[in-house]
Amino acid sequence: MRFKTSVPAAATLLLLLGSTSAFAVDAQAFATRLKAVAAQQNVDLSYDSAEAQGDNVVLKGMTLASSGDKGKVGDITFEGVTGSTEEGWTVKRIPIADIDVTEKDTHTTVKGMTIEGVQLVGTQAKDVPAALQFTDVYFDRAGLGSLHVEKGGKPVFDLTDASIANSLGKDGVLASDIDFGTFKANFANGDPETAKRMHDLGYDTVSGTIGGSASWDPQKGLLGLDPFEIDIENAGDLSFSYAMSGYTPAFIKSMQDMQKQMAASPEGKQAAGMAMMGLMSQLSLNSADLVYSDDSLADKLLTYYAQQNGMTKEQLIQQLTGMLPPLLSYLQNPDFQQEVTNAVTTFLKDPQSLSISIEPDKPVPAMQIMGAAMGAPQTLPKVLSMTVSANDVDQEDDNGAVPNDGDMTNPDAGSAGGTGGSGDAGVSGN
Repeated sequence: MRFKTSVPAAATLLLLLGSTSAFAVDAQAFATRLKAVAAQQNVDLSYDSAEAQGDNVVLKGMTLASSGDKGKVGDITFEGVTGSTEEGWTVKRIPIADIDVTEKDTHTTVKGMTIEGVQLVGTQAKDVPAALQFTDVYFDRAGLGSLHVEKGGKPVFDLTDASIANSLGKDGVLASDIDFGTFKANFANGDPETAKRMHDLGYDTVSGTIGGSASWDPQKGLLGLDPFEIDIENAGDLSFSYAMSGYTPAFIKSMQDMQKQMAASPEGKQAAGMAMMGLMSQLSLNSADLVYSDDSLADKLLTYYAQQNGMTKEQLIQQLTGMLPPLLSYLQNPDFQQEVTNAVTTFLKDPQSLSISIEPDKPVPAMQIMGAAMGAPQTLPKVLSMTVSANDVDQEDDNGAVPNDGDMTNPDAGSAGGTGGSGDAGVSGN
């Protein structure tokens, strides 16, 4: 996962060290290996010097460059370093200095950044878990204490206690708990036009949580997100889950090689695109669920837009439901059109929950999905076994159990996620 803030160098460092870290009592050997692992992640790492301080290694004047962006990171200390390049390195903890940056009228502070339990696979290591064979790196936990942003001296955004925790089970399943912490956005101190609109909706401030659990079984090629949730107080909860198969280490390696070829020969994009389609044919969709549970947001939106258009909320609902049949007619699937119309109408009249579920009897190949979407979109709901429903009283509390993925549960691994190279989607710390 990639996140951009007003301090890209520091953010890049946190994510890089979360998926590419090396270590050493021999500081220079450590630094050399770190640079090599970073290169596998398409990151150019350089430094002024590598110094050993007891069990710690300090890289001074570190600089990172990726995709044309380059930033000076400064001195980074790796605590509790043991191992060798051949057998592998481990690091107990990597504290990252707090950040305090002011750009024009925006002041950003980031505190409490750490990475713990980092392992770097050795160049001659044996019995390497399949989940690490294409990244050569793993970490137990990466955390961020707080992020605070002010504009013109007034708070506009706060984030606290974000973390990614990983575990690798005895069966080789890599699991992740992804917690983006608690956030609060203060619209009243931001853009005036946005502030007015949000005030009219009843949201001068918005707060909530974002997080989820992911798992990857490299032996079976099963990748799952179960679930990923955005929960906003006094608004609603959006939950997304999926399970796919065919996501093997071999697939990821092929994807990485393809990306390198495309970067080296931009003129061959058309041929590379065809090859990429061939790779995608190895993937299949097992299941997916998207569920929205309302907590007053729908009613506030309907009331707001009804007032903006000079009508009652009931008139607006009638207008919206009347627009659905012609909008869906292009699918040329009357049964599915009626199902969607009924679900949306039910939800608008009594906003509780709205869900879209894909539960095929067996995994559906990606190429079959793309073929149906482009050639016969009216068949897509049947191909995917897709259903749309509203206010489902049988909806599970977690709004997101992934069906047809019994192999995804790993009792030894907990639920934490990610190392990953540039091809690692979903369970990735970089």
